[in-house]
Amino acid sequence: MTTRDINEIIDKIENTYPEGSEVAMTLAEKLRQEGIEKGIEKGIEKGREEGETKALIKTAIKLLTRKFGILPEELKMKISKLDTTTLEVIIEGILDYKSLEDVKKYIQ
Repeated sequence: MTTRDINEIIDKIENTYPEGSEVAMTLAEKLRQEGIEKGIEKGIEKGREEGETKALIKTAIKLLTRKFGILPEELKMKISKLDTTTLEVIIEGILDYKSLEDVKKYIQ
């Protein structure tokens, strides 16, 4: 249920029941609260995902720097734009890479 759906239901309830009606107030409040809670949950989940991605970016750059020395800024920028799955693949393969060219295969 979207925020728009909830607002439409609230409007219908408020138009159906007299102003100040307990039923209208209770239903409207409940629907608003559910909408707020869903919005908060989505925000928390998005924040977790972004945090996980940032941690993987930091880990990948740190491990690659430790293995190969200073990384080119262009490579760091490309790594910082990768998705979580690709970052995990790069991190898992770090012990097997012989050069940065091996890493670049996943970035192109």
